[in-house]
Amino acid sequence: MPRHRFLLTLLILAGLAAILYVQISLFVPSPRRMIFGVDKESGRVRRAEQSIVFLPPHQYYRLNFDMRGGSAAHEGVVVVRSKEGVPVKLTYQLRFGVPDERMPDARRLVREGWSAWIRARVSEAVSALSSQIPIEELVSPSSQFAARRDLVRRTVAAHLARSGLDVSSFELEQIEVDRDEMLRYKRAELRRNARGAAGRVAVLGLDGADWELIRELINDGRMPNLDAILDAGTSGTVQPIQPTIAPLAWTTLATGLSPDRHGVFDFTDGHAAAMITSAVRKAPALWDLAAAFGRPAEVVGWWTAWPPTHPSITVFDTPVQHVPEAVHPAAAAAVVETAAIPEATIGFDQMSRFLNVTEAEFRRAVTSGDSADPIVRLRATLAKTWTDHRAAIALFERQKPMLTMVLYDGTDTVNHLFGPYHPPLRRGIPFEEYRKYWPTVANYYAEIDRLIGEWVKVLPTDTTLMIVSPYGMTWGRERPAARPEGGSALSEHRRNGIFVAFGNRVAKSGLRRPLSVYDLAPTVLAILGLPQSMEMGGEVIEWALSGVEAIESVRIISYSDVLVPRLVPVDANRDPATYLAILRSLGHVVDRNRATAMAMESAGSLEEIGPDSAEWGEYAYYNNLGVQLQRQGKFREAIDALQRAIDRNPGRSTPYLNLAMALASENHFTEAEDVFFMGIESGVSDPVQAILDFAAWHRKMGSHARASAILARGKELFPASAEIAANLGTALAAQMRYTDAVGELERALALQPSSTLVLNNLGQIYVRRQELGRALDYWNRSLAIDPAQPKIREGVEAIRTRI
Repeated sequence: MPRHRFLLTLLILAGLAAILYVQISLFVPSPRRMIFGVDKESGRVRRAEQSIVFLPPHQYYRLNFDMRGGSAAHEGVVVVRSKEGVPVKLTYQLRFGVPDERMPDARRLVREGWSAWIRARVSEAVSALSSQIPIEELVSPSSQFAARRDLVRRTVAAHLARSGLDVSSFELEQIEVDRDEMLRYKRAELRRNARGAAGRVAVLGLDGADWELIRELINDGRMPNLDAILDAGTSGTVQPIQPTIAPLAWTTLATGLSPDRHGVFDFTDGHAAAMITSAVRKAPALWDLAAAFGRPAEVVGWWTAWPPTHPSITVFDTPVQHVPEAVHPAAAAAVVETAAIPEATIGFDQMSRFLNVTEAEFRRAVTSGDSADPIVRLRATLAKTWTDHRAAIALFERQKPMLTMVLYDGTDTVNHLFGPYHPPLRRGIPFEEYRKYWPTVANYYAEIDRLIGEWVKVLPTDTTLMIVSPYGMTWGRERPAARPEGGSALSEHRRNGIFVAFGNRVAKSGLRRPLSVYDLAPTVLAILGLPQSMEMGGEVIEWALSGVEAIESVRIISYSDVLVPRLVPVDANRDPATYLAILRSLGHVVDRNRATAMAMESAGSLEEIGPDSAEWGEYAYYNNLGVQLQRQGKFREAIDALQRAIDRNPGRSTPYLNLAMALASENHFTEAEDVFFMGIESGVSDPVQAILDFAAWHRKMGSHARASAILARGKELFPASAEIAANLGTALAAQMRYTDAVGELERALALQPSSTLVLNNLGQIYVRRQELGRALDYWNRSLAIDPAQPKIREGVEAIRTRI
């Protein structure tokens, strides 16, 4: 009896196994899937097209793919090599059919498996082309390899045809180089084909330095060291970019790239009041390039240098706010500690030559704890200046780097806080304040001159010294009549900065010539024996140099393709509250709470002023006056008038929007954006349209990044607005941020599925990315909604012809 039960159990199990095997082997045809099997021995192909097909796994290797346009679709990644042997990763999209009868490469397909088999076949085909193309051509946006899609498709199609696949479309979606391998190759190429460095380079930045003030101080005998350098070297006037915002300008100078390339636009990271750091910068700076090619670098107090981005770079401190712990490498901390001048150790004796105050006045200011007090702010500025300088020289003598970059941002602090009191005394300046602060500007610049003299003594004779500022400051009668005190002071910057060169490779000249802020990076690279990348917009300042030429034997399209700065883990961070408080005291960030309080106090009430009141007449007058002045191009006067309108009626949105346009016209973009959204919060009849119009104005002026920032804030306020999402996607696409753009446009499409405009824009993005299959999908959907779109129909036909 047990024996019969055992046999019965075996029979049941065998029957179940047979049923399961049959079920596994049966495939039902699908209009959306291509399902077929390849006989493991003969290569014969059987498809599930019109009826259920039996594909037993012991006999057939089974495959199924998504169907697109009547062909099977497959996406994959292969690694090929350039002409020099540098690995390049390619992401591709393949559409294909299979033969009706037999597949000639069946045994190899079964042995290797589909994924490995198709990667190998595609890699063999593409390698035949990539192995003949230099690496720069492969990774260039204008690469012939990427542009000649038809040749690539034909090559891949011919190769896969020998293995039994009928290729209808082959598209390269992404080309990504192995940057470490490319950097190694470029280093070797530089050693083979180019000369070595022409000497060391030291760049001293004087934030906001202006020729008008410097010439005055030189003539007064206050800056003898700079005067001697000018006599022995050469000088120029720097043509900057707008707006003259310190992080934007100094990062542009250090990278040689425009802000849309390096990604730094303001003092804070977005709208979260986070401080700008090297994590925001999207492109390598001069110190990154020097370190990557074996030229040791030292950076002190420069924007976006902290945290460090390469283990071999010596970095100390941050701009604006002194951070003693911001030292790299850790071994340099002892050197910095010895050089530090703590703020608490600076007493009346050291401060008395910069101020005309009594000891009692000094002590009152210090004990008040008011960080906005000019005396307290100057004391902190001197502590930072002396600490940064002493540490920079000590670190230099320890390492003797090939590149040294030190930013003295105290000059800009002194410009804004004490510029109104620089002699002569002008009408409207309070005499008591003038009495205290009249010596500050001249004596601080004299101190900077002394520090420059120390650098000249320390730097080896093979060093080219450059002293530079990417923008100047308004002096003379036009200089401000009061300290910023919470308002914007960026309008006090003016266009032209300074450039002075002296030393090893400098051609002496008494002429002062113009140069671009973009020219400094190529010039530094040329002295260091490194090539300028093709995306850098400047050129080597040949008139300032002797025996130095641009490196042309080594070609680099973009340094971002060669190396990616990697943040070194560090612990030191700036305190956001202190950082923003300093920026507000200098007029770099508007104190919104203070501005709002002042407006409400002037109005006398939190209630909206009625049209019949006397204040309404004044409000209407100043608002209309501001609009009229703005139309005449008198933007500063318009700003004043519109601010008066807001003071009289802070509850009305109209003057805020008008003021935002006037500020933007004067290139005060950050303040304009803040004022604009104050207006939105005050109650605009159609806030979404107002946001779209303000962003459109920025795009018309060529500032797609600003438009994106405005639309991003609009998205926070109105997350369900399809219009804002669509416009944000378009603005991001204009910056070639296609991944982010696609995300926003897809969100807009989810909010408004029938929008042909969004579908068309998505299609256009994929055309730019050469993903023609995806572009075709979106445009076909658009035509299904609205067939009367001749241009889209032409685009569809053009794509079908190509693929």
